[in-house]
Amino acid sequence: MLLPTVPVRAARVARAHARCVTSNPEERLALPARFAAFVLVGGSCLAANTLVLWALTTGLGIHYLASTVIAFAAITPLGFLLNKWLTFRTRREYARIELPRYLSAMAASFGANLLLMYLLVSVLGLWYLAASILVAVVLVIANFLASDRWSFRVQR
Repeated sequence: MLLPTVPVRAARVARAHARCVTSNPEERLALPARFAAFVLVGGSCLAANTLVLWALTTGLGIHYLASTVIAFAAITPLGFLLNKWLTFRTRREYARIELPRYLSAMAASFGANLLLMYLLVSVLGLWYLAASILVAVVLVIANFLASDRWSFRVQR
């Protein structure tokens, strides 16, 4: 059995890159860089989410679970835009496919978020802001994998 020649391998790589949704395969970040960018975007969104959660719960006296819902809904679109632009660098025309996928993945994450928040705050007595940060840290890998392998990966 002969090994594939270099042009055959190059053609396979080219086909693999054609399935990526970046405007140019060279623009796609390597996996460690994508994860780092995802964590940076997530950290920014976590800071905004924590501020909204604090303002609603402590400032306005809204129950922490209701505040969690509002904060999550307010910050999720920002996360989509920043991840699309900075982390995954996908073409604009793919947003119509990516957005529903991203929102579906975030809906699943949100369910886990609410459950963990309830367990940590109401059952274990942890302070709601500490619980929110802990939940974000716990879910970061699952959220990255969902975004990297599904939400922002469009096969043509």
